[in-house]
Amino acid sequence: MRAASQKPPGTDFFLFKRTKMVYNNPMDDRKRQINEAEHRKREQTAQLDVLLARFGESILERTNDSRPEDASGFGEPALYRRLQDDIAASQDSIQAAEGQMRRFKELEEAITAKEREESVCSRELAALYGRLGKTLLAEAAGAAGENRAYGDFCAPYQTQAEELLTKVESLEERLAGLEHREKGNVFTWIGKSAQSLVLRSFLGKAQESLDQLRRTVGEHFSRRASGSLFPENDDIDGQCEEIEQKRAELQFISQELSGLKDEKRKISESFSAEGGPIRYIQSLKNNIAQVQGELKVLYGRIGAEAALGGASGFETGEARLQAIRGYVRPEDDESLQSAGRISQTIRDCDAVIEKLRASLAIDDEKAKIEKYRRTILEKRDKIAQAEKNIADLEGAIRDSEATIEKLRHLL
Repeated sequence: MRAASQKPPGTDFFLFKRTKMVYNNPMDDRKRQINEAEHRKREQTAQLDVLLARFGESILERTNDSRPEDASGFGEPALYRRLQDDIAASQDSIQAAEGQMRRFKELEEAITAKEREESVCSRELAALYGRLGKTLLAEAAGAAGENRAYGDFCAPYQTQAEELLTKVESLEERLAGLEHREKGNVFTWIGKSAQSLVLRSFLGKAQESLDQLRRTVGEHFSRRASGSLFPENDDIDGQCEEIEQKRAELQFISQELSGLKDEKRKISESFSAEGGPIRYIQSLKNNIAQVQGELKVLYGRIGAEAALGGASGFETGEARLQAIRGYVRPEDDESLQSAGRISQTIRDCDAVIEKLRASLAIDDEKAKIEKYRRTILEKRDKIAQAEKNIADLEGAIRDSEATIEKLRHLL
């Protein structure tokens, strides 16, 4: 083919070493070479994109150290700083939200521990109330003379306390007697077990009622008016002092617990307003990813304009180009040279691909021409055969007409 004798430009490019044999190779071989050139182009394009993005980022970073009027020829430095500030703000918000999540978890653990502490302290205070109430009721039972004050204080509870105490003692005696009763047959054993179960239930309720009454007496007495006059009693006074200390301890624990719960509530409300911490953090991460994508595009454009100028594919005015290249430094020479080499390689790949595709397109057109010619020949053969058939039919007509004339003479 005539195209095979033409020497393509850029013979230093690796693919061109084989171009003399390209057009004599089968079509599949040229398609393979196109795939190789396209793969090479993709690799070089990716490498160039990375190089230009890094170069553009370096240039924009340098604008941070310059005066605003130095970058008046192009507006990207202001956009660059705004995007950087957006990322920094989102990262700070993520750290704050993560800190709140950690604090929320710490608060949950602290509240659980403080509730346990409060429960233990409440039980200890209830036990102190019960012990004081028991002491007061016992003191009131034998109150006389100057001890009459205890009797007067416990008078509203004394009757109920004696009834409950009598009931408890009675149930304990009945239960003890039932347990010491001689064993009988299986039916007797079943009956004793049922009675014992009922008595234990009654005893438990009665004992709980008595304990509750004693706690009530002890609590009311410990909260009595400071001006109330009672005879000196070291045991009762000591118990009251111990109760006061325990009550102050419980109040302090309750205040701490209330503060922890209030802080947890405020964090929970802030999370609810933001749609939940996980969703909020994810939205911030999505924003960072979007802004980083915008920065990557920005870096690539500035790097391309600085390194490639008019060949970058962007409409770059002379004033803008000079403003951008004003930030290029001598140490950038290697990057500039690499960008030029890679860009030339990409253009060479495009030229080879275009040449190979043109060769394939020529072959396609030639194949169409051959097909059309075969069709024409086939149709011409058919036409010739049809004309021969027509001539034969016309001869037959003439023969028939001659025969008719002969036959007419016989008439």
